[in-house]
Amino acid sequence: MNTNLKRDRYSIIVYPSPLIRYYIKGLKNILAKRVGWYSSRNSEAHITILEFDAFESELAMAIRYTKLFCYAQKQFHVSFDKIVNSHINTCVFALPDESSKPNLNKVLKMFRKNFKGINVKFGTNAHISIARNMNDKQLNSVDNIFDEIDLNFECDTIAIRKLNSMKGQFEVIYQFNFLGYPPIEGQLDLFE
Repeated sequence: MNTNLKRDRYSIIVYPSPLIRYYIKGLKNILAKRVGWYSSRNSEAHITILEFDAFESELAMAIRYTKLFCYAQKQFHVSFDKIVNSHINTCVFALPDESSKPNLNKVLKMFRKNFKGINVKFGTNAHISIARNMNDKQLNSVDNIFDEIDLNFECDTIAIRKLNSMKGQFEVIYQFNFLGYPPIEGQLDLFE
């Protein structure tokens, strides 16, 4: 008998290509050499759509919803061209260029629209976090080490991650590719 009465924490993300994940890991390594440890140090590159809590039985609905969403979603090209050191938000992140931003934010908004879950927390506008919860000294020491970037990839995958409480990190447990098929009538209405 399963005595786990606590819901697990999950996140649903846009999952960039392995090459982009490797590149962001390199930026994180450069940053760590400059400032030491920081939040998100070991997190793989991703664009957060949302986070939620669920029992395993409730997770099945999130998996089904994600599969149906990806079934009808067409892949598209995105570019990230800017790194921001935000003293207000105490973080460093990459931003999509002006032509990619509307498409990425549209996908995030469409996915969030019908998603139902427990303790759902929506991400913000599309970005790739490099570091979070940095102190002023750390942020001041990274000003101007990252200028412009030129990241290009096909936005074609959504992943579901589960929080590994021992590591304090989310780990990918499912991946779904955008298939671009015509939507099945009412397919996402099931979740409203």
